[in-house]
Amino acid sequence: MAAIETRTNSKGEITYRVKVRVKGYPAQTETFKTKTEAKAWARNTEAAIHEGRCFSYSASKKKTMADLIDRYIQEVLPQKPDSIINQTRQLKYWEKEIGNLLIQDVSPSAITGVHVL
Repeated sequence: MAAIETRTNSKGEITYRVKVRVKGYPAQTETFKTKTEAKAWARNTEAAIHEGRCFSYSASKKKTMADLIDRYIQEVLPQKPDSIINQTRQLKYWEKEIGNLLIQDVSPSAITGVHVL
């Protein structure tokens, strides 16, 4: 559920702070200059949460795909001994191709730009 709060700063400028809270997910908060932008963000954020597309946005701005792949290789693959060789090879390929991208920048169009041999 989204709540929009009107705020006025010391200069008399009005901003709109949106809080989106959905049970089982961390609260999402953002501030906008217009109420229209605030409502649109609230709708999109609620939809993303309900569709399972919501994740920590701040982390996605800092972490690269290489970070994600390396963590997967270290933490998950040791629990999958039968597939460790093939998956490591595949993950190293993707790390070479898109490892420099921030997680937030990974999209179908970014992946389709990669030529699979």
